[in-house]
Amino acid sequence: MIDDTGILIFLGVGVLVVIGIVVFGVLSSKRKKNATMRTFTVRPGEIGSQPFLESNDIALDDKRQEELFRLTYEIGGELQIPSDDEPDGRTVRISRVSRSLRAGFPQAKIGMSAYFREWENSEFPARFPVRGDHGTTAVTMDAAGVTALDANSGIVWTSPWSALRFSNGPDLVLLDSAGKTVRLHPADAQPEIEEIVIKYGTLQQMHF
Repeated sequence: MIDDTGILIFLGVGVLVVIGIVVFGVLSSKRKKNATMRTFTVRPGEIGSQPFLESNDIALDDKRQEELFRLTYEIGGELQIPSDDEPDGRTVRISRVSRSLRAGFPQAKIGMSAYFREWENSEFPARFPVRGDHGTTAVTMDAAGVTALDANSGIVWTSPWSALRFSNGPDLVLLDSAGKTVRLHPADAQPEIEEIVIKYGTLQQMHF
């Protein structure tokens, strides 16, 4: 009888612990969903000489902070950025907001970036030597999209920006609308390639 009572007490405590974890998780999720305060910070970034803004890491499931970033940096909105030519700063207009993958398994997070109309398509045309699968040795980019080429300049993979999905983990994976991927390895893929892909493509988590 004593043994049975001990087992029942042990099971009862276990149930209470599980209930506590579930309740805590639900409350935490509600707090994130209804948050009104921004917990992210923003820092300046550059693509070549082009300025943009990027957040620190945001939890992958924290949709509210992502929403607050988009509300803060609303497409079409104006803000002031530092300028060497203008003492009071330069007025620029936000043209797009993008998501990118940050950190790594099992704590993958996202970063948010805001870009300015004044530099829209200023990166193009561009060509970068890379090392990738399917014999890829170069990537070209223009306002229409991105193309991977082999050593003979044959097209290995191509996609318009509107259809491009990417995942920027340990390497850079590009996915077209037909489900074909090309993987660019980090040894030769300059950070500028990744930054341009983040700006004009759409994040689809394919790494973790």
